Amino acid sequence: MVDMDDADVSLSEAELDELESLLASDAVPDDCMSLEMLDGYLAAVTVSPRPLETVEWLPSVWSDTEALPTGGGVQRLLTLILRYHDEIAQTLGDPDGWEPFCYASDETADEVRLGDEWMTGFELGLELWDEDWREDLEAHDADTFEDLIEKAMTPWTAEDMEQADDETRIEWLTATAATVRAIHHLRDACGLPPVPAAAQAIAIATAAPVGRNDPCPCGSGRKYKACCGADA
Repeated sequence: MVDMDDADVSLSEAELDELESLLASDAVPDDCMSLEMLDGYLAAVTVSPRPLETVEWLPSVWSDTEALPTGGGVQRLLTLILRYHDEIAQTLGDPDGWEPFCYASDETADEVRLGDEWMTGFELGLELWDEDWREDLEAHDADTFEDLIEKAMTPWTAEDMEQADDETRIEWLTATAATVRAIHHLRDACGLPPVPAAAQAIAIATAAPVGRNDPCPCGSGRKYKACCGADA
């Protein structure tokens, strides 16, 4: 259960295309996540046993080393990312509501193959989980969490992974998605705190007075004057 209004936060096809374009644009650093990597990343973020606040996960979307620059498309990018987070959090519980997003791969490519970026993002999201997350759970529930995580990642660590064709990789991704949904259901069954609604920060930033030197309510980790308040 997500701690957010029942309003639909899902991105339209046009908005999803816009998000994909902005993530690949000059508005962000070169090491910004692709949409496929972001999808895997947010899947792990939203099933964290201890809910992750926006400021904990958002900056890594665009860079490990650089701050997000200001500019015309930046606030729009933040808005779409936060809504995408909430969309995944809302739809993970519905078998027909969420599927991993991945690009079709070039079978002749030597580097990135179908599902590789998604799993990279998923692993990065798992790294954000609090080191003491087991303490909020009964021992058997914590063990089940760990078993499910291992199950989700096992196909992608096989020695013959590089030789797997796209059909096999789609089967792996489908199985991994089912396991992520199982983690989501386990999270609810354990009565863990709800996932904070990231998109609510957008309304706060525009409706409530915020000091220019205060942290931006969008969760970017920057001062309001250098983020959503830059235009003002």
